[in-house]
Amino acid sequence: MLAVGMSVFLFGCSAAFVPVDNGSESQADSGKTEAEETKPVDNSKKEPAYDPLSEAERMEIRNELETFDPDHSYQNMDPEKAATCGGDIADAYEFLGRETEDGYGYVLGFRRGSDDPLKDLSIYSIDDVIEAEKWNENENIFEIVYTFENICEMYYTESKDILFFVPTGMEEPEELRKAFEYSLCGGDEGVRYLESVKVRGVRMSPPEDGGYLAVRRFVDADVLEEYVPLTMDQEKEIIHSDEIVEPETYGIDGIVYTPSPEIYESEDPDVDEITVPALRFAEERCEFQTVRVEDMKEIASAKLEMIPGHGAVAGYAETGDSVDLETTRISETLDDPILLKRMEEILSEAAPGDAGKCPYNGILMLTKADGTQVTVRLASDGCDSMVYGSYSFYQAAGGEVAEIWDMFPEMKKEIAQLYIEKE
Repeated sequence: MLAVGMSVFLFGCSAAFVPVDNGSESQADSGKTEAEETKPVDNSKKEPAYDPLSEAERMEIRNELETFDPDHSYQNMDPEKAATCGGDIADAYEFLGRETEDGYGYVLGFRRGSDDPLKDLSIYSIDDVIEAEKWNENENIFEIVYTFENICEMYYTESKDILFFVPTGMEEPEELRKAFEYSLCGGDEGVRYLESVKVRGVRMSPPEDGGYLAVRRFVDADVLEEYVPLTMDQEKEIIHSDEIVEPETYGIDGIVYTPSPEIYESEDPDVDEITVPALRFAEERCEFQTVRVEDMKEIASAKLEMIPGHGAVAGYAETGDSVDLETTRISETLDDPILLKRMEEILSEAAPGDAGKCPYNGILMLTKADGTQVTVRLASDGCDSMVYGSYSFYQAAGGEVAEIWDMFPEMKKEIAQLYIEKE
């Protein structure tokens, strides 16, 4: 099962440390004399012991990552070649390299012990050279500590105990690299997402062969892009359908069809047209939701939630500063029929718009009279742009999005209090 295969990954995300005895036994059980008990106690924080991954655990990580990249057949890389990726820190890590005959490759680095050469260092890519640097407070500059000369890309866990390199001259296995980031750096949520990817049969990067749909959708305030591989029969169903979906229904670039070479040569499809079968595949495989202005009727209740992240609500951030809502979820439910009617007017009269750079972190969940639910994302910075469903952008008249925010006064008070506490 995937969850079992991923369980070891979480250790890397959390620093891969195992706490040791901190000497906090009770006096009755400690075995110390009274004089010893009255001595000053050293309460300084002890460094936890480092517990490196076993060879079996390292192999488990490698094998699980490669299940996400069926396009390539990997074989072991020469150990000395893999170790050159580590440069001056090579002695502190155990390296495991894999490569394919067609030029794809990656190297995993697993820290051997408590010696942590990258502790408190910042890693940057400057002019295509990757450097680990430390901050010099006296001179107010970053100073280079290590330079990685034999790699073109580098990723790492938060504690930098597991590293991911792409050696210079090799192609990055993008699907595998994304699996590394979600599994080792995404916590439980990242692991659950990877499980969903496998169950739904989608990809996180474009497939190398065959036709596919690129599907973009908002998850919280971020855009997630997934790829749906298509069989030849599914492609024919898409291009032979006469039911064309209007772009505002799914959003410009919300769904994009790329035909396979065989279909492109034999059928010459119009790739700018998204048909009903393509929309259906996006809905079934990517949980894509379409919402139109016609759906903004008979709203029985509305719940607005400010999702974790950084944002500002119009009317409370005149300076343009943001409040850290990273761990704060604030919400309020509205059932006032007069206000809900006004909300219907605003949402149903909005016009199709373009994707903006607004923070769409106000999640408005509408429950209709028949029990169905639709989602609208509101910009939280005074912008009049909204997202209907997964990726359809709409523009309200000036000030109307702020008017919707005003319908949730208790939530705005809580957010205002956060600004006051920040000051």
